[in-house]
Amino acid sequence: MARMLAVMLMALAFVQASALDSEEDRPKGARRRARERALASQTEEDVAKFGCAQLGGDRWFSDAHGELFQVKQDHCSITFALKTRSGATVEKRGVVRGAKVLMEPPFPEGTVLGASVRFENGATWERKW
Repeated sequence: MARMLAVMLMALAFVQASALDSEEDRPKGARRRARERALASQTEEDVAKFGCAQLGGDRWFSDAHGELFQVKQDHCSITFALKTRSGATVEKRGVVRGAKVLMEPPFPEGTVLGASVRFENGATWERKW
């Protein structure tokens, strides 16, 4: 009896673990598209209300290398800290005009597209939460 209970608990643990892995890529399909539409309309509302997209606050992004960072925004000016290859932290500054993100060089011009910021060189910042 105890062996059977242990086997059942192990099976349940494996099922739950595999369910967690499959949830990692969510949302998919209609939910993903609905989320993208909601974030795009939120960006449009921010531009209409403030004159620029809002990237600051409690929003976290991942860069092209998967590093998480938080943008600080004061009106339409933004700053954020990036780690260099050597591990040093560098503070970058920029301006958001409408849905355009203009950073000091060497950053190319970027565009806010819902939950991400896409740059001319193909790099993206993905909003994580």
